[in-house]
Amino acid sequence: MTDEQKTIRLGRITGSEIYKLMGAKGLGKTGQTYIFEKASESLTGQPTRQEFTAASTSWGNDHEQEAKDYFKAATGVEIQEATTIDNGLICGTPDGITHDFGFEIKCPFNSGNHLKNLSMLDANSLLELSPEYYWQCVAYMWLTGLNRWKFCSYDPRFPEGKKMLILNLELNPAHLELLKNRVNEAQLLFNNIISKI
Repeated sequence: MTDEQKTIRLGRITGSEIYKLMGAKGLGKTGQTYIFEKASESLTGQPTRQEFTAASTSWGNDHEQEAKDYFKAATGVEIQEATTIDNGLICGTPDGITHDFGFEIKCPFNSGNHLKNLSMLDANSLLELSPEYYWQCVAYMWLTGLNRWKFCSYDPRFPEGKKMLILNLELNPAHLELLKNRVNEAQLLFNNIISKI
């Protein structure tokens, strides 16, 4: 992620963290904490969490291009790099887009997580097993205006035929509406926090 992308994300709800707003009965404690952090970033111009480089993060970054190349070889589809997209309410940087679908790739450091991902059959499986990734894809569909997304999990340590999961997602209008409602709720909380300072 570039310095410019990091700056854009300060004080903003991002696609990769939007799942924190998706509690069972509203924002919940996790969502409220997240909005306080975003308000703090807006006021200070500094991230609330300092960047760190863990083995898992390095692994994902090191294998992302390899995963994209593998996807292209497997499907024949060329993925274009996406820039940070901002719709005024949320922002995010998808891993890639085409003319009619977007692409999100995960390269788990823990091979057990990739094995878990291989058990996914559809969008409901993704929502159940990894809701953070599901809501990230929904957020990116909102940002791009695309109705289809591909969620991929890649692990080069697995045997051929098991290295990559490609899960096709179709936009669920009810879930998009729920997401938008939570973002509006979060924005009200954000504005209320800022107005009291």
